[in-house]
Amino acid sequence: MSGLVSFYLAVALLLPVALLLAWGALALLTRLGWPLSARQALRVGRGALALVLLLPLLAMGARALSPAGPLFTFERSVARQAERLPSTVWTGGANVSVPVARGTASVPASIWMLLSLGWLSGAGLFIGRALVRHGRLLRRLEALPRVRSVGRVVVVLGEEGTPAFSAWFPRWGQRPCAWVVVPPALLEDAESLRLTVLHELQHHRQRDTHLALGRLVLTGAFFWHPAAHGLSAWLASLQELACDEALVASGRAQAQAYARCLLQAALRLPGAPPVPAGATGMSHPTQRRIHMLFQPRPRRTHAVPALLAALSLLLLPVAVLAQGAARGRAVTQADAEALARTSQPRGDLPIVVDAKVVEHLNRLVGTDKGRAFMKRALENLGTHRAALTATLRSKGLPEGLLAVAVVESAVTNMPETDGRPSLAPGMRGAGVWMFIPETARRYGLEVSAARDERLDVARETQAASALLSDLHARYGDWRLALAAYNQGEKKVDQALTEGGSRDVTALIAGGHLNDYVATVQAGLLIVRNPHLLD
Repeated sequence: MSGLVSFYLAVALLLPVALLLAWGALALLTRLGWPLSARQALRVGRGALALVLLLPLLAMGARALSPAGPLFTFERSVARQAERLPSTVWTGGANVSVPVARGTASVPASIWMLLSLGWLSGAGLFIGRALVRHGRLLRRLEALPRVRSVGRVVVVLGEEGTPAFSAWFPRWGQRPCAWVVVPPALLEDAESLRLTVLHELQHHRQRDTHLALGRLVLTGAFFWHPAAHGLSAWLASLQELACDEALVASGRAQAQAYARCLLQAALRLPGAPPVPAGATGMSHPTQRRIHMLFQPRPRRTHAVPALLAALSLLLLPVAVLAQGAARGRAVTQADAEALARTSQPRGDLPIVVDAKVVEHLNRLVGTDKGRAFMKRALENLGTHRAALTATLRSKGLPEGLLAVAVVESAVTNMPETDGRPSLAPGMRGAGVWMFIPETARRYGLEVSAARDERLDVARETQAASALLSDLHARYGDWRLALAAYNQGEKKVDQALTEGGSRDVTALIAGGHLNDYVATVQAGLLIVRNPHLLD
């Protein structure tokens, strides 16, 4: 759902920008003496609309592969809230509430519900009314006298006082789906009738009638947005000019005869109503169209791709910024350090914030998979927390080691064959603490076909506490102990020898250790600051 909202907001922001850029670029080229043809201008307009819809999807895909964090408003910035975080952020029983500092509350669900209902009502009413009118139009067309039928295209005589227009309806089977409506007065002028029918058939050839329904849905989805209506009207106008140009350029219509036809249509129906919803036709400014017929038609083969490429380069940063505004910016290292400092309980497991911790933190809070994993982990932690922390405290271990269970299994007691994800690299284990069979047996757990004590949360937590206590006693450093929990003592000893340092940050950067420690520390930062998932 958040992805759809982000996409919608990004498109809403891009619509006016794309409209102004495309229209401005065409106007500038004309002023410089390098005008594009009407058909090229139509391709630019349609390409701009395609970019509006495509670029937010590309930005969403890029954000899914790269870290992106929660939105920190000025009131919610770490600097403002550094001294406001409650000291009891880490302690608590089984029913752990999410701490929210003053001024950081998220938008209530009721507000989102009202906004969603308002949008659904408005969009549904707009699109529903237009589709009902479109359906009524089809029934009217089927009742009109037919002039000619060619395949699934039907030419019919319209009612007095209606302009010529064309419409398309998605229908199955052999029933007519493409319609051309001509005024009855044209029966007295064979040439005007021919040109009018050619014009409306050209709309079908250009797929204008198909895209008219698409524009109807777009303007319905953004019924509140002036740019959506403006872009739709601009494309409709470009369609008429492109249609006129195509007929004259192909030789099927002479410019003088076609201009006379347009002028007669304008004089015949000076106050004609607009064409029906989802249809397209000759009810557009006549003077500009006639003027265009006698202008030279420039041929610039690469103009449209070049212009669209330039538009995409200009719109892409806007799309990325729009995604950032909707989904939030990445947590910086300064943010993470302030959160770690202000949420650190006295005597508990310390968090050393480095670039890797920030990277994994942003993946956990800024991607759909990471957020889903951590939300499930925090929910499960609320159930098992009292039992787990009681065992850790009995061994004199810091409560922050619960982050190991969070990263290993999302605090889920699951067997090795369970398909649910784990954030820990390496061999998959079982239980909340993800013991592999060898380590489990070494710490007194039975792992056999008859019984697997790794799935006994109490017994497994006793074993995990003993293992972590031994590792800390051996290395005297909690980060090295965590690395050994995942990669084993031999690997850590080798890393210490080859890396020439006891600094885990340096050992990870040098490729001697994997990112497990950074992942655990990022998970611990979220456990202590669950509002990051708001």
